[in-house]
Amino acid sequence: MATFLLTWNPEAWPDADYAEAVAATAAGRPVARRWGVGQRRSGITAGDRAFLVRVVRDRGVVASGRFTSGSYPDEGRHGPGNFADVEFELILPLADRLPPHELKARVPGVAWDHLQGSGILVRPPHDHALADLWAAHVS
Repeated sequence: MATFLLTWNPEAWPDADYAEAVAATAAGRPVARRWGVGQRRSGITAGDRAFLVRVVRDRGVVASGRFTSGSYPDEGRHGPGNFADVEFELILPLADRLPPHELKARVPGVAWDHLQGSGILVRPPHDHALADLWAAHVS
């Protein structure tokens, strides 16, 4: 099972919708979304782990879940692109996000300040370090 980073530019998910998603996962209801995976055309399979990283402002990991599909081409808001379906099991309020300074200190194998697109594969052993850090952060 592989681990991928999905990036979220805050302009792409309105605050009201995000707040509803936070409330849903807090109540134990997963949130299913189609998410852009950048240039990634392969490698993602159903069951792979996904972490959502907010970029631009208020940066950090804000959600985790599992892919329910592989990547596929589709039409997006800015034209054609590659997407995958993901079911977020936990979405945190922005104030509770896992911040970049912790990510850089504990998972240094990822270029947290220079994430290029979405659908970034996190290679072992960094995938395990990220999963452990996330588990400790949300417990």
